[in-house]
Amino acid sequence: MIEITAEVRAAIDRAAGDMELAGDEYIEPADGLIHCKKCRGSRQTVVPRFGGSGYFMPRCLCPCQQKAQEERKAMEEQRERMERIKRRKAQGLQDRYLYDYTFANDNGQNPVMEKACAYVEHWKEAYRDNTGLLLFGDVGTGKSFFAGCIANALLDRGVPVLMTDFPSILNRLTGVFAEERGPLSPAWTITACLSLMI
Repeated sequence: MIEITAEVRAAIDRAAGDMELAGDEYIEPADGLIHCKKCRGSRQTVVPRFGGSGYFMPRCLCPCQQKAQEERKAMEEQRERMERIKRRKAQGLQDRYLYDYTFANDNGQNPVMEKACAYVEHWKEAYRDNTGLLLFGDVGTGKSFFAGCIANALLDRGVPVLMTDFPSILNRLTGVFAEERGPLSPAWTITACLSLMI
């Protein structure tokens, strides 16, 4: 903002008659410019007219308007982020029940879950080093839950994930549905697969 000289003050006074004030604005006697009643910050500034004589007095944002604008922008960015995550979950988690497979829903009974948390925490290094996880165990040991927790945590961080299992892969490859083929052998039911789309 430039110094308010007598010449500048005269230009401000000439323009003051054309100004319309909002309910939360007032003219500050010290500089003759529009200010905010809430934060007392300036909502108008004086700029020399480029290439000519005189000045013009554009509106500007006071500190409380700037803060409100930043908050609106942050909320919009957060809303867009949540929409992206929602779309990615719909694409990456084939079944709705997988949405509940989160670290927050873990009962804390399985000490191996710490390894899943560590995998998510060090995801960038794991991705860079091409490090994966192989989950194995008998039916009902929590492999799918373990993989779902990792998948949901990575999705929440903006990483695209496709969670699937071997029976689903086999069904897609062969074009035969599980009902038509009969029950899958235990060898196919003991492994959960977390496939990350990059």
